[in-house]
Amino acid sequence: MSQSTKKDLILDLKSVNVKFKVEDDTLHILRDVSLSIPRGSFLCVVGESGCGKSVTAQAIVQLLPDNGEVSSGDILFSQGDKVVELNKLEKFGKQMRDIRGAKIGMIFQDTLSSLNPAHKVGRQVAESLLQHFPISKDEARTRVIELFRKLGIPDPERRYEAYPHEFSGGMRQRVMIAIATICEPDLVIADEPTTALDVTIQAQIMTLLKDLQKSAGKTFILITHNMALVSEVADHVAVMYLGRVVEYGAVDQVLRDPRHPYTKALMASVPNLDADKKVELQTVDGQTPSPAEVTVGCEFAGRCPYAIAACREKTIEMTQVNPGHDVRCIRLDSNGKLPVLTGGA
Repeated sequence: MSQSTKKDLILDLKSVNVKFKVEDDTLHILRDVSLSIPRGSFLCVVGESGCGKSVTAQAIVQLLPDNGEVSSGDILFSQGDKVVELNKLEKFGKQMRDIRGAKIGMIFQDTLSSLNPAHKVGRQVAESLLQHFPISKDEARTRVIELFRKLGIPDPERRYEAYPHEFSGGMRQRVMIAIATICEPDLVIADEPTTALDVTIQAQIMTLLKDLQKSAGKTFILITHNMALVSEVADHVAVMYLGRVVEYGAVDQVLRDPRHPYTKALMASVPNLDADKKVELQTVDGQTPSPAEVTVGCEFAGRCPYAIAACREKTIEMTQVNPGHDVRCIRLDSNGKLPVLTGGA
């Protein structure tokens, strides 16, 4: 992709393929995923469930399930003047463990399963500091309490000694943010961090993440299906469908002028409260097929109103429709526009 020079990139995924072995079958879960992520940016990865968003995150930090593997491609992580091939490191080797947590932080969706119910939350956050830095327990405690205060956790000294069940869902998510950011990593990956929260708490959590990006210059990857959140926080958007990136660009390009039929369908299903008149919401017809059902051609062809025979005949490559705006669709004309469907669709 052409959106940034290589020296500006913190993470560069090049034609990454991930396969899972399931009983006697091998499923192709990620298909030639390429993403170039500029340092200090906020990238949102969107799509329906099963499109490969979380698997992409797992591949980056080498936390794929035991039956999954990066079968080809490169995941390049920039650390100053050095570039590390993450997919070549041992999953639980020292080099990957040093990167995971200290250089790349993860915020998971399910806080109750991510936090140990038998240990006080402050000590769980401090554990990352003690693992990666030569500091005392008292120093670690002081830094954790300072971070709790910045993240809006009330009475942080007392909360340091509390257990996860004593926190609300929103406060537990703040603790997860603390775990992910306490070591001041260069990159933070947030996998559906607000799905189980109400809209008010969602807004607070996303404001926290955006503030961390701006104040500390960190890079964020947010995995979500919530297009409203994307419009509020993203600098860039990657739309995924069944293991492929089908559209990539700046947030204004992708949300205001979507070019791929799948992106257009996603945007048509989002209510627009600012619109002058009410618009009937649409749904994406059909269901996402199983990876085992896809053989060749565009994965979205079976649900796409623009599909023609050629869409099912060969792999579709990404093409640039505007500087930094790439789309995987052969139905676009020379101006990067989809044809007008008969019947006014």
